[in-house]
Amino acid sequence: MHIYKTSPKYKIFVWAVIALFYLFAISFLVYEALGGIKNYPAFFVLIFLVMLVPVFHTIAALVQFSAYFAFYDSYFEYHKWRKTIRIEGRNLRYFSYSDGLFKVYFVKDDEQEEKSSFEEIPVSENSAEREFALPEDEAMYKFSIGIAGIKDADKILNWFYENVPCVPGGQAAKDAVSISSKYSTTSQNDVNLILTKARKIATFINWISAIFAVWCAFFPHPYRLCIELNLIVPIALLFVLHFSNGWIRFDKKGNSVYPTACFAGICPMFGLGLRLIDDYIFENSAGRFFVASAIFYAVYMILFLICQKEFSFKEKYSWFALLAYSVFFFGYSMCAVAAINCVFDFSAPVEEIVKDNGEMITVLLHKGLLGIKWY
Repeated sequence: MHIYKTSPKYKIFVWAVIALFYLFAISFLVYEALGGIKNYPAFFVLIFLVMLVPVFHTIAALVQFSAYFAFYDSYFEYHKWRKTIRIEGRNLRYFSYSDGLFKVYFVKDDEQEEKSSFEEIPVSENSAEREFALPEDEAMYKFSIGIAGIKDADKILNWFYENVPCVPGGQAAKDAVSISSKYSTTSQNDVNLILTKARKIATFINWISAIFAVWCAFFPHPYRLCIELNLIVPIALLFVLHFSNGWIRFDKKGNSVYPTACFAGICPMFGLGLRLIDDYIFENSAGRFFVASAIFYAVYMILFLICQKEFSFKEKYSWFALLAYSVFFFGYSMCAVAAINCVFDFSAPVEEIVKDNGEMITVLLHKGLLGIKWY
């Protein structure tokens, strides 16, 4: 018997990342509390929202770290959080593997029906996934496993490569067909090299955008530089999407072979949003602010549609995906308008009395670069 569990080094790395999430979340809440809590119900809601990410990742890590493989002579078992699935070698049909996600297709026998506590997903009779079923197979099932961090995961994959056919499924299969038809004169080795380069570029811009967002939200020094960089990253994303010629995508569909750089369009919105909400208040300019945001959004959306090479408006999915991403694009537009109006406004402030939370207070009111008054 051979048992494969999560590597201790991987566990330490994951717990360190989660600890940073907690540190950022708690630091932000303490910072907000020190500034004075004006609305306690809203602050408690903020605590819930801010702590949701680290708590979710903690639970996910505990579940994932409980998983392990056990290989025997004629079968293997997969254990995860008090659940076990046992699959005999003779019942395996094929598998697919992409970016750490391992999908196994198999049939059941009487013995497995009794021992399995997993909820396997049945494969539809008319599905293309039934192609590799044997004539006598009445029903086929599948389940997915994340093997990131599993020690000696390469040995597990080697066992499957040697004993079971590996077939790309889902979106990866569609991508393979699309690549072969579009680049019929390009060798598979060249395609792999291009995809590897695309993944490196996408990973780089995703990490940069996340770092810039955290920098802007929690450590904004030097102030104007961090604002400018967060404004630029989503615009730089448009050039990446255009000049990658479709090898880098914004959307990630299933187990697609194409890498995504979506964080570059999403993270800056959160970084700028948290910073600008803390630092600026608009005075009687809501209408002009939303009009300016709508114009910025329309321009950015048009440029995105021109630069991207992935969405086809003949598919319903494209419309739903763009509708979902529009929320993030409009959020970025609002943050960009606020930043341009306030951070780059060098007008002399005028002392005026305004109403804040029911009280009349004296503030230094600025005109705003875009005519949106702020203090």
